Amino acid sequence: TQQASQPPGLRVSSSQMAPGVTATMPQSGASASRAAFALAAAIAMASAPTAHGGTFLDRQASPLVVDLLEELHGSIEGGRFELAEGRIEVFEDAMRPIFKSLPHTVDGLLPPSAVRYLLHRVFVDRHTWFVRGIENTGTGWNTSSPSVVFAGLAGDSADDVFERRLTKGGLSLRETAVFAAAFEGLVRAEFVDRLNVAYNLTLHGNSQDMAGESEVEDVIDTFMLMYVLAINHTRATAATMPTLWERSRRYPHWNATRQWARQVRLEVLSGVAESRTAYSTTVQVVFEIMDRYGRWQNHECSTMKQDLMEIEWMASGRVRLTDFYRSALGGKWLFSEAKEYLSELGALDDASPSQPAVLIANYVNAPSNCLAESKFYSVCCVNECEALMLPIERHIASPTGRPEDILRVVKELPSATVHAPRSLPASLSERLHEIASRHGGRVPLHGRLFAQWMHHA
Repeated sequence: TQQASQPPGLRVSSSQMAPGVTATMPQSGASASRAAFALAAAIAMASAPTAHGGTFLDRQASPLVVDLLEELHGSIEGGRFELAEGRIEVFEDAMRPIFKSLPHTVDGLLPPSAVRYLLHRVFVDRHTWFVRGIENTGTGWNTSSPSVVFAGLAGDSADDVFERRLTKGGLSLRETAVFAAAFEGLVRAEFVDRLNVAYNLTLHGNSQDMAGESEVEDVIDTFMLMYVLAINHTRATAATMPTLWERSRRYPHWNATRQWARQVRLEVLSGVAESRTAYSTTVQVVFEIMDRYGRWQNHECSTMKQDLMEIEWMASGRVRLTDFYRSALGGKWLFSEAKEYLSELGALDDASPSQPAVLIANYVNAPSNCLAESKFYSVCCVNECEALMLPIERHIASPTGRPEDILRVVKELPSATVHAPRSLPASLSERLHEIASRHGGRVPLHGRLFAQWMHHA
């Protein structure tokens, strides 16, 4: 039986600056994280001017959202909270199809577990951010509140603002979009902090606007080096940099990463009127690089998956452990994890002790393959199953769907290994109708049985 109190099946694991805004250095001291929040919200990518909570939303129908913005305005560093209107609209549009497909309360709100799932989906889809506290690491979606992403990062008050609404009944689409935009502001503040450290390490304390073309390229290289090697930028010093550059030589994709970041910079520079070496211009470049990086680096995951599929054992979705290690001896630098560690990751099938095998999907999506990270999130391999859900959610626009409607969508839905359009086997059609028969003739889109069915389809 599917319950409205949480999304069915979710217990089972399986930049542009806003016009007219100038970037400034974040403040230091005990309140740095809160001041940085206000900074990043102000310079977040947006096509509309920024507004204090309660100004632009006065035009909206929901007074609850106006109250939410006003509370945030008062909880972040004495009222310095600003939010780009355009970012809320962007998140609301991106969330709408998934929001409609999730079970709601009787008041039309999403309960905490559904909010957590929705935020996870939208951050992965837009940025490939696996956000700490809301990602699913093998536990259920109802094991923690999504408001934990603010705990210790924006002050307890911001955490409480959302937690009160979640426990009172849930969040609306608009409120969830405000949640996402506010968190994005925190993340962008960290980007600016890391960029400032990169400037200091590269220019040795000289003025940022004195940087020439080669110095700005070196600044971005330093920024990306700290990012992809998951270095805590607050502890990076001139004395530690030689060691980091030495580590970069052992990372096989470093040169490709540098060249890609420079190409993104050239694309951004073609559309800005300010000096190409100005600090404010480089902030825009960094925002654009960070927006694109996750999708770009996911090609490494696709290559890894393809390498494993080439040595797949009998179309089983598995690679025999002996073949896995043989590939590492042949030069595949990733495939060298110990058997015990593979088991800990959930990537080892040892049902047959004499023929242990690596589960391809579990290995590719394991946390060990996360690359860049920050205090807010990690950049990991994108779960292809989640991406396949979006066309179904958009078409069905309901927590449940008729099997005939679902079959019509899935027949037209390609994946990395399946071409479309196609005809589905009769056995799959029969199985979907069987699932529907257990739920009053409709299939719960976010249930365990449908997830299994999609795997086979």
